[in-house]
Amino acid sequence: MRGRFAAAAGGAAVGAALLLSGCSGDGSQSVSTGAMKLSAAEAVLQSSQKTAKAQSFKADLTVTDAQEGVQVEATGRFRLQPELTFSAQLKKVSHRGQSLENMGGQAIYTGDVLYARLPEAARSVVGGKPWVKVDVAQVGRRTGFDLSGLVDQVRKVDPAEQTKMFTGSKDVRRVGEETVDGVRTVHYTGTVTARDALNRLDPQVRQRVSEWFRGDAPDEKISFDLWVDKDQLPRKIVTKGIDGGTGSVTVRYSDYGTSFRVNPPPADQVGDLPLNGILGRN
Repeated sequence: MRGRFAAAAGGAAVGAALLLSGCSGDGSQSVSTGAMKLSAAEAVLQSSQKTAKAQSFKADLTVTDAQEGVQVEATGRFRLQPELTFSAQLKKVSHRGQSLENMGGQAIYTGDVLYARLPEAARSVVGGKPWVKVDVAQVGRRTGFDLSGLVDQVRKVDPAEQTKMFTGSKDVRRVGEETVDGVRTVHYTGTVTARDALNRLDPQVRQRVSEWFRGDAPDEKISFDLWVDKDQLPRKIVTKGIDGGTGSVTVRYSDYGTSFRVNPPPADQVGDLPLNGILGRN
């Protein structure tokens, strides 16, 4: 898909789910007048600052490639601190309007251990178990394959990093008030280049995020639309490639700061990843 920059807004959650398969408002309160008085640039900056304090959230993701006719839908709950924890599900993959069978997947990540629900055809590698357990650190030590980097890509759905990159926009403007999933929001739109987006991030985060844009020109632009609620938290983010790009990513956010538990699958349903096979040993 052209527009890798656009897909960076959330594609990693889908990537994680594919690998694995193989404070919510009630809509009764209006947006605060204080938020209305902010300029568009100030509102996006404030949203970035407020969102950085919300370390858990739910994200519903849709990635579309119009040129290829592919659409992917995924959902998950994520906790970023004190350590990355998530439960994500690949809900649907379709090609030119036709749903692809056996493309669902589920992932659980907790305590540096990744659990992936396998399709029936792949379960023989773990003795017929429906789940496979992957010790991320152990795989890295024994195979040299950096699974931790792949898992870390889930952070692409982090709304704080997304909104912080949007503060690099030079043309962001306020569209108006709209309702998203029953919650009153203010809608902003603009464009930003890869260079300007990355320059808004802290050096350590910038180094990691720059991997998402590898191969894209630093001056390539994406367009973005951002809907924020009365607390200046993102409720919806849409990013699209421009100048010929056909990819778009839509992420709907809810349940900011809500506590949730991530439980591993029952032990009798889990098989260990056969590292000997990966290493080419009998």
